[in-house]
Amino acid sequence: MTLIAFFLLGYELFSSYFLRPAPQQTPPPQQEQTAKEVKKTEPEEKASAPQLMLGTTREKKKPVKTLKYDVGSFSIEVSPEGGRIVSFVDKQFGFDLITEAEKKLNVYPLEVYTGNPDIDYDLNFGEYKIEKREDKLILTFKKGGKELTKELEFKDFYVKLTVKSNLNRKVYVLVGTHPFEASFYTHEGPVLKLGGEVLRIDKDDIKAREFIEGNIEFAGEESRYFFKGFKGKISHVVINKVSYKPEGEEKEKEITFTYVGYDEPLTLYMGAKYYSRLRELELSDLLDWGMLKVAVKPLFIFMYWVYEHTGSWVLSIVILTFLLRLVFFPLNYKSTTSMMKLQEAAPQLEKIKKKYKDDPVKMQQEMMKLYSEIGFNPMSGCLPILVQIPVFFALYKVLIITVDLKLSGMLWIHSLADKDPFYILPVIMGLTMILQQKFTPNPDPKQNLIMYISAVAFTFLFANFPSGLVLYWTVNNILNIGQNYLIKNVILKKR
Repeated sequence: MTLIAFFLLGYELFSSYFLRPAPQQTPPPQQEQTAKEVKKTEPEEKASAPQLMLGTTREKKKPVKTLKYDVGSFSIEVSPEGGRIVSFVDKQFGFDLITEAEKKLNVYPLEVYTGNPDIDYDLNFGEYKIEKREDKLILTFKKGGKELTKELEFKDFYVKLTVKSNLNRKVYVLVGTHPFEASFYTHEGPVLKLGGEVLRIDKDDIKAREFIEGNIEFAGEESRYFFKGFKGKISHVVINKVSYKPEGEEKEKEITFTYVGYDEPLTLYMGAKYYSRLRELELSDLLDWGMLKVAVKPLFIFMYWVYEHTGSWVLSIVILTFLLRLVFFPLNYKSTTSMMKLQEAAPQLEKIKKKYKDDPVKMQQEMMKLYSEIGFNPMSGCLPILVQIPVFFALYKVLIITVDLKLSGMLWIHSLADKDPFYILPVIMGLTMILQQKFTPNPDPKQNLIMYISAVAFTFLFANFPSGLVLYWTVNNILNIGQNYLIKNVILKKR
């Protein structure tokens, strides 16, 4: 148990220093891996590429009129002034994905760009005629021979977007910027899937604009729990970095705006990263599994499968823990029987310690000889803990990236991804550790004292951990107590 405490403390330090956003001019690992595949436009193409029109002229043209529509799992407000989305609320989460920055700068999703500033000004600030047809909105702009139509076909949780024009120019559609969330552990900013690889771009690695072209499956802006962006046959992605001053703050903040060039109608998704929705839209790669993907993703897929059949994430964690204890039972059995052998040999150990107290080397040799004779393996007690470390870290990652668990709680705990607000579960976990020690044979009283102290230390350590993780460890302790009782009082007694 001391070993696992060491790993937990180490992971806390690792999380604090290495899982925060990358410092200035330090590209994230995933970007280093995938940046080689990015094909950027040549300088002459950059000159004609679209660019955001920021400044006081834009800010004075803020939308006054809006039309609101309730559609399935979201509500949307569209302004006829520019035909832009000025509000998009995820009903289940109760979160508006249109940010303070977008409102302050007057830069909204569905703005369109052609590379011609005069045309772009008319398209983004001119009056659109809005026509509603069943589950569709048709936004039409006409002026001086220029015509552009945005057709929004509403589905339950996403929008099919078709943009048509007579401009004979490539049209780029704006996604916007990422939803703001307080998180040190996940990426915030532009994300896209290029050539089968997910590329997450740090704003610190963008000087002013970034141009990317290729076979892009999806592109947009993400935060810990949310994504706003497009899926479809995307050929170009343009990322603009801008500065703005948040309300009530003195310093400016750098943010990014992403827009895409495309070759066919797009799917617009703005909302939380619910796994069921991402899976249906083939956007599940938006879940950032991290370096432990080989363990994290299968773990979540199994938990989600249990959730689909039980309707409870709590049961999902409990069943996962039970199955893992079942799989690791042979190791636990070997560890328990090995410790019982050591307990029986306690008098012999004491004699060796007294006899060779002045010769530590000889004492160690005799102790190892005794261990060999009684069939005790000093490492057997560590194995059941070591095999759980990858599972522990994988579950921790699942809890901090999935909105499904963020919205799931139990009894007094509102979210399995957050700490217990009353610290009741960590205390229960500490008590199960003490009970576990009483059922675990150990011939050394000093070692028992250390384990009791560890139980108290763990209680404080786990106090700020996600409740789902504390639940896992609590259930694990209870099952371990049951397994030890079964081994000592049932299995071994029958032999």
